[in-house]
Amino acid sequence: MWDEIQDLDLGPEDPALFIPHEAYVYVEEFNRLSIIARPLNPRVQNLNAVIAALPRYWGMTVHVHGRILDATYVQFLFQNEVDLQSVQRREPWIFNNWFVATQRWEPAPALNFVTSIDLWVQIRGIPLPYVCEETALEIARDLGEVIMLDHHDATSTQITYIRVRVRFGITDRLRFFQRIIFDSGEVV
Repeated sequence: MWDEIQDLDLGPEDPALFIPHEAYVYVEEFNRLSIIARPLNPRVQNLNAVIAALPRYWGMTVHVHGRILDATYVQFLFQNEVDLQSVQRREPWIFNNWFVATQRWEPAPALNFVTSIDLWVQIRGIPLPYVCEETALEIARDLGEVIMLDHHDATSTQITYIRVRVRFGITDRLRFFQRIIFDSGEVV
């Protein structure tokens, strides 16, 4: 029997199976209104619990269907674009005290798919003579990729802090304090 098992042909020399485009063409349309989510601490963020909890947080338990893709990712399918964009606007999401990174489904995802999270950062303590869009952008660029600046020199009504949405890699270290030195020598 051992000799028969060793001589067993498992098929590596067989011709490849060709799947025509028509067999999977609907996939793009089916997934177009979906978000792929990646819990950042899977040891305490059970995927089934994530699927049950996030639609409740969003207030869309009836309008969203979640499913597990593999041991790392889950997918949420939305019924319309408005609901999907509403969820994306209110990111980031937290489940069981840990972030859940999300990204809209793409037909051909890049290698860095769902490896970042966008966070709103409040920049505080900028002395009045230096408060401007460019100063805030300089500080934010040191943190990561700037997605949006919520400050306009001509129209902002408060300067206690400036909000900037910054994209962080999920493995990047978060800092809650940064010393800044201006040309005048002033340190804040």
